[in-house]
Amino acid sequence: MKETKFKPSLLQSIPEDWSDGTFGDFLTTFSSGATPYRGIPSNFVGKIPWISSGELNYNRITDTNEHISQEAQRNTHLTLHKTGTFLMAITGLEAAGTRGRCAFIGTPATTNQSCLAINSTDKMTVEYLFWFYRYWSDFLAFNYSQGSKQQSFTAKIAKKLPIYAPKELQEQKAIAEALTDIDELIKGLDEWIAKKKAILEGTMQELLSGKRRLPGFSEPWKDMIISDVCERYDNLRIPVSANLREKGNIPYYGANGIQDFVSGYTHKGEFVLIAEDGANSIVNYPIRYVCGKIWVNNHAHVLQGKAGRLDTLFLSFILRTIDFASAIVGGSRNKLNATTLMTLSFKAPDSRKEQLSIASLLHDMDAEVEALKNKREKYVAIRQGMIQQLLTGKIRLI
Repeated sequence: MKETKFKPSLLQSIPEDWSDGTFGDFLTTFSSGATPYRGIPSNFVGKIPWISSGELNYNRITDTNEHISQEAQRNTHLTLHKTGTFLMAITGLEAAGTRGRCAFIGTPATTNQSCLAINSTDKMTVEYLFWFYRYWSDFLAFNYSQGSKQQSFTAKIAKKLPIYAPKELQEQKAIAEALTDIDELIKGLDEWIAKKKAILEGTMQELLSGKRRLPGFSEPWKDMIISDVCERYDNLRIPVSANLREKGNIPYYGANGIQDFVSGYTHKGEFVLIAEDGANSIVNYPIRYVCGKIWVNNHAHVLQGKAGRLDTLFLSFILRTIDFASAIVGGSRNKLNATTLMTLSFKAPDSRKEQLSIASLLHDMDAEVEALKNKREKYVAIRQGMIQQLLTGKIRLI
């Protein structure tokens, strides 16, 4: 294989046979839209798709949240962009959630003023632009956007943004196709994960409410208070600053999960960790079942079902049915006090056998979701590696 030689560009070194310049050198259109006057309700009663920047989600947009009338399009001088047009968000670039957002038009559509429409030329495909922009969007926003309160691009600025690409459209297309293929795999996994999570949540609602009973069980469930059926091992927790932790293979847990891996442990066995303070979500309150050696800091409570009373794995699921919002006290960090935690109650089967049967079924379903999430993470890492290699010319497909 012929060795690739590199040359400098405005962004980085690129293969000698690639071209570099600005968006304006390679692309065309650079048109932003507008918002029809909302004081006329009929403007938003129509069939013409109207795209806002919030709908740009690295996707192909075939339908929109709002549609406008022909009169609104005409009076606002909105261009009906063709299918395949590339859109990028050009306002609010100071926000990580907005910066770099882009999409393709999947059906002829108009846009608001926060979207910039760009089309291909005989020098560059927008499919290549899509991946280039995803790779360089942070750098371009930080170095080229303007504004005192809200960072933005204009069409004039966008035309001056630096870019590089293979000279041959065939190589541009090959890069885009390879990255799109793995992107589709990730999107497929996202859909599968969402479906499996919905099934799990539905099953949990049925089984943990007693509405659906597993075969062989019919005894009424009982009211239980956490202090009666659980032991709390908060006294064994030891917080350690990051710079003082001795590296190892034992997970170090905080309020929202694993923070590090250390040598040594504070707890050994089967436990449920529940955030004491600093929870990243009050709605989906952080609850984790752990087993083996662990190190826990002072931001997570440590519970274990009492022998003969409550299975610990079952506890991890039944706790998910509790609304913790009313038990949280405010302040700089929302906190679930130990005293309050231990007074919370729930209904559960008194039979350990039924507890184990429910927990086992839900654990298998939960493990399937986690396996899919892990698989997704691997594909995301592969995609990132491919982006870095293909968009720097270190790996050539043609």
